[in-house]
Amino acid sequence: MGYYVRAFCTQGQPPPLRPVLAFSAERGLRLALDPEVSRPALDDGNWEQVGIVYKDNKAPILLEVSRDDGDDESLMREEIREFIEFLEDAPNKKNRRRVEKMLRNTRFIVAAQLLTSDIDEDGYAALGHVLTYFVDNNGAMIQADGEGFYEGEKIIVELD
Repeated sequence: MGYYVRAFCTQGQPPPLRPVLAFSAERGLRLALDPEVSRPALDDGNWEQVGIVYKDNKAPILLEVSRDDGDDESLMREEIREFIEFLEDAPNKKNRRRVEKMLRNTRFIVAAQLLTSDIDEDGYAALGHVLTYFVDNNGAMIQADGEGFYEGEKIIVELD
């Protein structure tokens, strides 16, 4: 079964993948692109979907980027509207307003799909490095399905 974690990025544009992979390598975990998933140039930020391999014989972490193409009916804007609706019943109004503001300022979303039956501690560490890259470089806030929105390691708005 798939589990999604998203980085709602408020700054810049989707980066090329080389610096994302280098960021993880600097932290001791070498990642690679899965050749079976579309293989963009490592120095091109126009990728749409990639597989991140963190260990042999494990399913890759699938990353997909949704961009704000300026169309109010875009898939990214639709997803943001859905998350704003999810927030309507969330407690902690101050944090909820912060998350809503961040959602409205989102420029692109990176969604990571994990196969929960296959991922291990190294996979979660790999995902952590990738997400931290977007937090540090693109002003991202992290959302995990069935959990909520995070600021650092702390959940600030819970969602079912």
